[in-house]
Order: sequence, then structure tokens, then C-alpha cells
Amino acid sequence: MTGNVGILLIGEFEEEKRISFLLSRRFGLFVMRGMLIDRRGFLNHAALVTAATTLPARWCGGKDLPVNRKLKMRFAVASDLHYGQGNTPYEQMAEDMVGWMNKEKESRGLDLLFINGDLTQDKTEMLLSLRDKHLSKLEMPYYCNKGNHDYLSSKKGSLTESWKKIWGYDSNHTVVHKDFVFVLADTSAPAKSNVYLAANRDWLKAEFEKYAKAPAIFSLIHIQQRKHKVDGWPEHGVSDLAQIKKAEAVMDLLESTPNVRGVFHGHNHNQNSMWISGERRYFFDSHVGGSWGAAKGYRIVEIDEQNRMVTYQVNAEEGKEINRNDLP
Repeated sequence: MTGNVGILLIGEFEEEKRISFLLSRRFGLFVMRGMLIDRRGFLNHAALVTAATTLPARWCGGKDLPVNRKLKMRFAVASDLHYGQGNTPYEQMAEDMVGWMNKEKESRGLDLLFINGDLTQDKTEMLLSLRDKHLSKLEMPYYCNKGNHDYLSSKKGSLTESWKKIWGYDSNHTVVHKDFVFVLADTSAPAKSNVYLAANRDWLKAEFEKYAKAPAIFSLIHIQQRKHKVDGWPEHGVSDLAQIKKAEAVMDLLESTPNVRGVFHGHNHNQNSMWISGERRYFFDSHVGGSWGAAKGYRIVEIDEQNRMVTYQVNAEEGKEINRNDLP
């Protein structure tokens, strides 16, 4: 799969005039990372070039859609709140996230919110506190994906012994809204934040087959399934030798399912950009809490009445959009 595809990282090109991309080893590995566009003068926009051809810029066009087009659905993806982490203002950060989402709801409308893992920081009881004290104030339906720092209790009968007991659904869970499908896959090991798992491919395959006629499937997976730093992908992906092959099988499934329109990852607080592998787009959304990373923010996806889709990252600290891409 990775031998014949290009992978592109799209970040804040307009603001920083930087480009970062690579080509696969089949074309001869070629990497440019964080280099200012100065010498050539012909790269005013991001481009992905092979040794012999230029791949179609199929990832372009998000900015060309009418701003005032009528939307069918609008949803947000946020991740990595790390509620309860020591030496951080986690109560305030939880309030901020709720405020940002409610403001989106009030200003432009927001159908759903997905919190894509690491809601808490290794403290089981904080899941209940977060749910009751903060998330209860959200003015839109929300769904939580399990991250590697979201610990469950090993005590039988505990209120936090399972994801379903806390949230009302399993850690592998599918949401359907206005015919669009959201598949949330668990990639965490019990009470082991340093273990990154491959998603359950068999479960994913069954869900994808169940919704094969849906106009679009969006998959939310906290841990990126590509190995740590392989083929130019960023840090903090699946890295355990026993999991790498399984995770690549998940990537193959994602990239061979025609109506999977986008994959959303959390976990890596430094990333807020889009990567392309095969025909699939993979998005990161920075973080809304914790002690490290890029500017805090979240990702918005908009779908209009013609099923044209765009997504953009919001720098919530400055209240501005920082990148925009389409989902063809």
C-alpha cells in the first residue's frame, strides 16, 4: 500500500509559506520538511510531484465552495482534553472546550461533536466528573472515543468498569446521523497508556459492509495506524511489533472501502493537518487540553445539500481558521 502512493502533509501553508511532503520509496524517497519556499519561486501552493508525473491535486478545492451554501450537516471533532492531568488548568480547559463548541452551535450550527480520545489522564473517576460537570453543558449531541489515557476500573460493579456503563455504548461504536455514518474504533489497552493498538479490523469491516450504501462513512481512530515515523508520517503511531501488521491491515481496509470519506486521528497534539495515503485523507485536530502541543483547537466538517464536503481546523486560542481541505 505505501509502496505506490504519495503522502502529503498539508498545514498552514498560507500563513507560514512552508511545505512538508514526501514521495514513496517506489519513486525514490524525497523529503522536504519545514523548508521555506524561496529558491524555486514556482511553488506558491502545495504540490505533490513524482519522479515522472504530477499527481492530480484532488485535495484542492475546499476554498472554492460558496461560503453561503446551504449546509445539510456540520460536525466537530476535538481530542485530547486530558482532564485531570496534574499541573494543568484542566477545569478551565474543559470549560473552554464546552464554550467553543456551544459558540459553534449558536453561530453557525453544530449537529454533533466527537471527542476523539484521551478525555482524561489515567484517572478512572475523572470520566464521571468530566461527564457530569462539563460535558453535560454541551448544547449538541456528543460521542466519546476511547483513548490510551482513558482508564476503566478493574473493580467489578464499578460505575466505570466499562465504556458502555459510562457513556451508554461500547468503545467500538457506530453513530448514524442524517444517513451519514461515524465509526468510532478503540485503539487502547486497559490501563496502559504507552501501548498503542491496532483497531479491530474484523469489527470495522463488518461495520463498513453494513453501511456500504451510506453516502459517506467517517472513521474516528485515536491512534494513527501507520507506524511511528514511517514514510514521513508523524510521531506517536502504532509502534509495537505485534501490532504493526494488524494496523497496516486496518489502513488497507480504510483505503479500499469506497465510501470512507475521511479518517480522524487524535493523540498527536502537534498535528493539525491532513495526510493522504492511497485515496484516503487522514486528519489531525491538535488538542484541547494537556500540557504540550500546537495551539489548542478542533476540526469542523461541513456537508452541503449536494454532499460536497470540506473540513478545516480552528485555532481556538486565536479564533481563526488555519487550513481548509475538501473531502471528495
